Amino acid sequence: MNKLQGNKLAGGNPSRGRVEDDFYATPELATKVILEREDIMSPILEPACGQGHIAKLLPEGTETTDLIYRGYGVGEVDFLKKDYFDRYGTVITNPPFNLFQEFAEKALKISSNKIILFGKLQALEGQKRATFLEKSPLRTVYIFKKRINPLRNGSPLDENGKPWASTMAFAWYVWEIGYKGNPIIKWI
Repeated sequence: MNKLQGNKLAGGNPSRGRVEDDFYATPELATKVILEREDIMSPILEPACGQGHIAKLLPEGTETTDLIYRGYGVGEVDFLKKDYFDRYGTVITNPPFNLFQEFAEKALKISSNKIILFGKLQALEGQKRATFLEKSPLRTVYIFKKRINPLRNGSPLDENGKPWASTMAFAWYVWEIGYKGNPIIKWI
């Protein structure tokens, strides 16, 4: 049974079905691209670390947790339910697609500087999400010029030994505490 609940963001290959617990890891290249463009401030939290695909590229001392333990970070930590008493300079993660807004809302409560989320471009649509985004300090949306293919179950290859292919478009969403104004769109 899937441990994750929330509003669904459609997409993917219906013949394969969704990956259990919505584990679509971020390719290393996608993380390197955002880290070249955005400064991150410590302390840093990666609350959906999976197998460490993003976290391994972050500075030493980054706090890494996940609801499901996959051999990296601290498992059985529900980011959305945990009470955080410290503030983080940067919260960076690839949240479960169906919990994108919930992760953004929680991260905004515990960050003192910046939130960086990897998500579907489709997260920009929908009345509830659009209303939230319009009222939030969303500063920049970095849209990939070239298709980025998340790693199903953390694997870079499909069942035939080929790199994953996707018809979905992805972006990095960057919120900056105190930012006022319309989001800036950039292509990467």
